[in-house]
Amino acid sequence: MRSPQVLAKGAHIAILRDGHLTIEQDRIVTTVPLAAVDEVRQTGATSLVLVLTDGVTRRLPEGNTYSAPAFRTAVTEALPAERDPAGSSLLTTEEGRDSIPLWAVWVGVVGFLGAYTAYVWWTGATHGGGMGTAAFGAVLGLLFGGLGVLAAVLSARDRVLLARRGITVVATRAYYPNGKKASYYKFTDASGNELTTSYGSGRATHEIHVVYDPEDPSRRHAAAEPAYATVVKHTLGLLTAGAVLALGLWGALAPYV
Repeated sequence: MRSPQVLAKGAHIAILRDGHLTIEQDRIVTTVPLAAVDEVRQTGATSLVLVLTDGVTRRLPEGNTYSAPAFRTAVTEALPAERDPAGSSLLTTEEGRDSIPLWAVWVGVVGFLGAYTAYVWWTGATHGGGMGTAAFGAVLGLLFGGLGVLAAVLSARDRVLLARRGITVVATRAYYPNGKKASYYKFTDASGNELTTSYGSGRATHEIHVVYDPEDPSRRHAAAEPAYATVVKHTLGLLTAGAVLALGLWGALAPYV
């Protein structure tokens, strides 16, 4: 089965799926049944226009000299023999989920690195090279220690929820089409949804037991294990992350106390 083909430029994304196209732009997701499409017209080496059966056109994302023709060919091959003349009236739209723009992520990264560099330089210039070195490690300690503590707390919360309402099933090793063993397992929840998990990826067994939350099985699941193992693992993780966070906090405060 061919994977859904994607044509994307920035936040403008078109995906060819089974029987329809989805076009996302400005957080609006438009679903276009292929029966409403007359043709995909190439207007340039990298630009495409979707022509609907009632004559209405929609611009598709810009590709490159390979992806644009490939996407046009894939859509053309997928078009049904019989089309619906209703065209644009068959389209449906919905508002997509909020997401952080890529430029905002880069601004945050650059801002953090700038503030980090300025802090280390200022500490070294005013309190000596030794304190500057301590400040260098302190920021990393605060960052990774804080993230570690947060991850440990969230993981412990998920384990508590799984202990309260989890359903345990047998997950089987997945295999690639060429017969090669995959590094993940797959299981089916009570609603018939097939899910995958990376838990137990290092094991050699064909089956493992997986416990999942029926209210959120795709996000909240884990390999089944004794309660004491869960307690020990999360306690050690929290203590380790807390120690790193404490060292980072000490390094950040030492030059000023």
